[in-house]
Amino acid sequence: MKKLAIFLSVFVIYILNTSVVAQESKVTSDEEKLKEEVWEVVKKRNSTWLENDFAGHMSIYHPDFRRWSLHSKTLMTKEIFASFWDGIKKNEAVVKIDIERKEMQLLEEGRIAIAHYTVDEVYQWIGENKTNDQGKTIEKGQLLNGKLRFSDIYLKVNDQWQYVGGHRDGAFLK
Repeated sequence: MKKLAIFLSVFVIYILNTSVVAQESKVTSDEEKLKEEVWEVVKKRNSTWLENDFAGHMSIYHPDFRRWSLHSKTLMTKEIFASFWDGIKKNEAVVKIDIERKEMQLLEEGRIAIAHYTVDEVYQWIGENKTNDQGKTIEKGQLLNGKLRFSDIYLKVNDQWQYVGGHRDGAFLK
């Protein structure tokens, strides 16, 4: 009888431990799935920029999007960003974008995500020759490289991740 009691105790402990491990594994798996969903939206946001797909790019933005403008005290809204699109795109054509994932944070039970990543961007200057802030001449047709750092904030709304804001460092030429 004593052996049976020991066996049952060990068996119950084994079942409980297995259950806890399975539950932890499921939580990790669910978190990884959510993170991959967000990384796909990050990829889409950058690929629509590369492809000059204004409608696709703006479809990712939440109506209440806010982010600091680079050279202004103004908080940029979705509408302000949309108004800059043509001005930016008239002078540069993106040739290549490489995204390097750094870290993903999930908050509020997986409803909010913060994606930290860098972008290596190669673009061609298609505007007229100009002198940049460092006094260097940029010539029409010249290929330029920029490295940018992003911390994007996404909110899951009706099973869709929307870009609500974040931070972007200015382009650092390599």
